[in-house]
Amino acid sequence: MTHSPVSLRCPTERDTIALGERIGRVLARGDLIVLSGPLGAGKTVLVRGIAVGAGADAVTVRSPTFVLHHVYPGERLTVHHLDLYRLGAGADVRFLDIGGLLDSGAVVVEWGELADLSGHTPLRVVLEIDGGARVITFEDGSVPRVIAAWTRDAEVT
Repeated sequence: MTHSPVSLRCPTERDTIALGERIGRVLARGDLIVLSGPLGAGKTVLVRGIAVGAGADAVTVRSPTFVLHHVYPGERLTVHHLDLYRLGAGADVRFLDIGGLLDSGAVVVEWGELADLSGHTPLRVVLEIDGGARVITFEDGSVPRVIAAWTRDAEVT
């Protein structure tokens, strides 16, 4: 099922974390979220909120650019955080066993547009900077509970 794009404006880092927390509270094992956007757009900040919403410790969340994969065991759900930036366009990610990771928790992939994830049904999210605020756009996916958390109590643009 495809949905029309919905954008949220997050003026502060705290707003981005709060959005992530709402998403993390409804995320379930098998959910895949792909985050796209330029360097510094707030992808890891959003993941920090997602991990907190899943019951993980916020201080453990950091960009996995140089290690590719961090695991955040939460009280409610394990979140796998992948970053494909260093792999470059056309990355072969079979060695990451995303299917196996989805069996054990939810997976959030930064720079997921660099790899072929067509074997999965990701929720695609684009982060941009506009006048100092983050504009976070849900573009496509089929996870209604995440979509509902996305727009709840948020400024939709």
